[in-house]
Amino acid sequence: MKKTLLVIILVMASVFTLSAARYDRTDGFGIGLSAGYPVSGLAIKYGMGDFRIVGTLGYSFEDNVAVEAGVQYDLDRFNVDRLPFYLNIGITGAANFNPAFDGFSINVPIGISFFFRDVPIETFFKLTPGIRVRSNVVEPDLGAALGILFYVS
Repeated sequence: MKKTLLVIILVMASVFTLSAARYDRTDGFGIGLSAGYPVSGLAIKYGMGDFRIVGTLGYSFEDNVAVEAGVQYDLDRFNVDRLPFYLNIGITGAANFNPAFDGFSINVPIGISFFFRDVPIETFFKLTPGIRVRSNVVEPDLGAALGILFYVS
């Protein structure tokens, strides 16, 4: 385990030092972690300009296996002390499995993303209002997530 962790750290460090570009916003494939609701776990994102395909595979708070997928659009860019942030909105769907299909939610995430300038890393925070459908019950749903992504292409 220690050797695997050391190899991962060395690979990440070498990728960061090889990157001479200055990133304003990274496109391509990003992989990382998202912690929150409706899904916490492995996060992926594929960016193409202002448009991004997003997804998370992991667990929900009810200890269910869950998957979330959707799209997001960067609405606006604003600066805080010369650091660029992006306001984005999207639509996602999340499904829970415990062990079989246990319901789903449809959410409209509203978030803020920050892309580091010297490395292809994005951090994000999102609020996810929506509706949840479970066993013939429809109820309001509200979540939030915080995450980090490393862009590999």
